[in-house]
Amino acid sequence: SRTTATWKEQFGRVLIEAMACQVPVIGSDSGEIPNVIGDAGLVFPEADPAALAHLLIALAQQPALRQRLARSGHERAMAHFTQARIAEQTHAIYQQVLEQRCG
Repeated sequence: SRTTATWKEQFGRVLIEAMACQVPVIGSDSGEIPNVIGDAGLVFPEADPAALAHLLIALAQQPALRQRLARSGHERAMAHFTQARIAEQTHAIYQQVLEQRCG
């Protein structure tokens, strides 16, 4: 997606799905995309097709980079974005709210 006056990318679930499948990911610096990718993928400036092309060429020409990103992306997806991990984070937030309200 592209940032507009009324829209900014919120999350980017497709990136997590790709990382979980050990597919190297490239995303723009729009919204939360860089936070989802972290250091487990490549990020380019939004609306910069030359930068995107440069990263695509780098992935095509560097098997070691593809393998490293595939591995680190999978590790990141499993560490931060599984259903179990999201449930743990949600539970922790609820606990924090309850503790604040109930003293």
